[in-house]
Amino acid sequence: MTEVDPPQELCLKLRAAADRLLAGTPLHSSGKLTILDLAEEAQIKRWLLTHKYPTTLLAQYQAEFKAARHKSQPVQQAEATIAKLRDELAAVRKEKRTLTELVRTYAVMIEQLAGERAEALDERDHAVAARDAALGVTSLPPKDKRGDGASSRSSSRTHRPLPR
Repeated sequence: MTEVDPPQELCLKLRAAADRLLAGTPLHSSGKLTILDLAEEAQIKRWLLTHKYPTTLLAQYQAEFKAARHKSQPVQQAEATIAKLRDELAAVRKEKRTLTELVRTYAVMIEQLAGERAEALDERDHAVAARDAALGVTSLPPKDKRGDGASSRSSSRTHRPLPR
């Protein structure tokens, strides 16, 4: 069974669609250089290419797309954007790992310093208590433990009571 020639209108639609795909300016498809996208771009049913006119139309456009040996402009742009975004994501992930490790290190250091400070304050309080006991005196509690609000006042202002 021989294949009949395709109608001129179909050939014109396919040519225009193929030209748009090759130029990277698709209107109705994703822009890939495939027979499926060619049919979608020409707004025809795929079976016209694959079953009804496989020798005349399908073979012609497959050969043309293969000869083009390049991807259409939108596909190239999309792939370039994807590659750039992947590189940026990898850099951001690396920076995040570095910062996470730094935060963990700082947390350990802060915890150790807080423990050392608490020990130093305890040692100081015991030393003051031992001194006071040896001298037989009672020292005033530190300003922040007096409860008279002295530590909450600004050190640059002196508070004088009002005359009575």
